[in-house]
Amino acid sequence: MKKTSVIFAAVTALYCVLSASCIVRQYPADSRTVSIRGTGSVSVEADRALIVLSVITTARDAGTAASQNAAKMARVQEAVIAAGGSKDAISTENYTIYQEYEYVKDRRVAGDYRVSNEIKIFLKNKDLASTIIDAAITAGANSLSSLTFTVSNPDLAIKQARTAAVQNAQESANLIAGTAGSELGKVLKIEELANPNAGNLMKVTSNASMVSNLYDSADSGGATPVQSGKVTFTVTVDATFALK
Repeated sequence: MKKTSVIFAAVTALYCVLSASCIVRQYPADSRTVSIRGTGSVSVEADRALIVLSVITTARDAGTAASQNAAKMARVQEAVIAAGGSKDAISTENYTIYQEYEYVKDRRVAGDYRVSNEIKIFLKNKDLASTIIDAAITAGANSLSSLTFTVSNPDLAIKQARTAAVQNAQESANLIAGTAGSELGKVLKIEELANPNAGNLMKVTSNASMVSNLYDSADSGGATPVQSGKVTFTVTVDATFALK
């Protein structure tokens, strides 16, 4: 091997002497690499729920609107607790008071005051979501911002997703190396990318149409149909492997 290298160096030197210009690049074997991105996903059954709903009231003066809103929200929170929710699991998300305006013949006219009190309800038992929503609507809640589901212990699912992501990267890199006539070597670098669904929440709905559906359900005497489904955890990695 050394003899071959010496001969190659001598021939190269002679060529450089005889020619006007010479550029020689040598790539060591360990610099040959393949980079790949791998993804792994694991789906698990949701077991917790987060409900965000509001009480919205309007009146000609701010004091009346706020007073009516406070009375309705008190009834809503009592109904939620009676339906199985915990007092500690209820928290204020947003509270606003503002005056509405409208234009009449190109003239801005002051309207009613609008008060919105939005609360979050965290449920450790996701099966209570339907009951809690119906109880809140019946008590006076008139806006549902969102209903999301999550998992109480996501650690195992995330570990499984990481394993699947690394395996996916290795399998893809091995396929590419083999197709190119090379053999896959050791992993040189591996990096987990930021996960856009790190919150591990699955949103079921976030639109005004659901409120009317809930009222229709309450009027018909039936419970609001809610299906939690599964929460998917996804991990993505970038990996670099050496080529033999």
